[in-house]
Amino acid sequence: MIRVFMVGMSTDKGGVEAYISNLSIFLSDEKYEIVYSWPVMEVNGKMWLCPRNRHNYYEYAKFWKRFFKENHFDVVYYNTCDIVSVDMLKFAKKAGVPVRIIHSHNTENQMKMDMFHRITEKHNRKNIEKIATNLLACSEDAGYWMFPGKKFTVIKNGIDYSKYRYQLENRTECRKSISVADGYLVGCIGRLDPQKNPLMSVEIMKEISKLNATAKFVFVGDGELRPQVEQKIKEYNLEDRIVLLGPRDDANKWYSALDCLVMPSLFEGLPFTLVEAQAAGLSCVVSNAVSSDANITGLIEYVDLNQSTKVWAEHILETCEKERLDTKEQLKKAGYSIQDTAEQVDKIIQTSLEKRVQC
Repeated sequence: MIRVFMVGMSTDKGGVEAYISNLSIFLSDEKYEIVYSWPVMEVNGKMWLCPRNRHNYYEYAKFWKRFFKENHFDVVYYNTCDIVSVDMLKFAKKAGVPVRIIHSHNTENQMKMDMFHRITEKHNRKNIEKIATNLLACSEDAGYWMFPGKKFTVIKNGIDYSKYRYQLENRTECRKSISVADGYLVGCIGRLDPQKNPLMSVEIMKEISKLNATAKFVFVGDGELRPQVEQKIKEYNLEDRIVLLGPRDDANKWYSALDCLVMPSLFEGLPFTLVEAQAAGLSCVVSNAVSSDANITGLIEYVDLNQSTKVWAEHILETCEKERLDTKEQLKKAGYSIQDTAEQVDKIIQTSLEKRVQC
């Protein structure tokens, strides 16, 4: 049994969490035991309470050194959106964990960095191959950003197609729940955080409401900018046009309900949301900051972030007229099946373990 310590899960329902969940389900239960990194963990019957942050670095380092010393792992799989802190991989290396994977899921830092963080990031980029045994990325752009000048492997954001395919019953159920009959329904599925640019989405909906009397907008997800989003909705008197659904366990159903997915992100790797949307045959209007690799099926239209929100609104309303496409074979052929992703990760782990044994 190969024991994996999986890092990157949280209570958010974002792309990294979706990747980990999907991958873990499709890795063989007979071959792998996966332990997830949480603030509170039970491992082999013992409870571990992680330090809340790195401010008391002595206690932080002491915890992880003891954790890896007392718990055997063959693999540490570190999913991350930045490279400022890779200490966990350093502690795993000192403890003798043979395979240490770092997986880049973004193309820019989400956090504001001071001088210390910038120096730390530069140091980690330079020395990452001394810390990690395998460098993975969700896209070419995400790899070039996190691992400049280094060899990395792209792991595609594979999905379970059957979960996201268009279903009329899902469309009817979701739209009925927010009192939408035949009008256009536009939406964002993702976190309400600065990277996703949700305030611009509200501005776009303001323009859409001027051009179309019945269109509605939904946000599926939650985050730190929710209060500002709510304030702007109220300021524009859009309470009857914009619905905040919060985090949902049935987010997959909402791809069937929408007529257009909007993503005015400031930066992205290769968003899981766009793979899922294309699995539902849903057309998308996204910013030019989103990786071109995301356009797997031709359903994605890119609009410059510098364009006016009126231009965005016009593109979105035109997109709402488009018919659904059956994209299963395109996604499968392009390697976006979760089975293919799991097989690729399994092969990387097996090969890496064999190399360590031979050494």
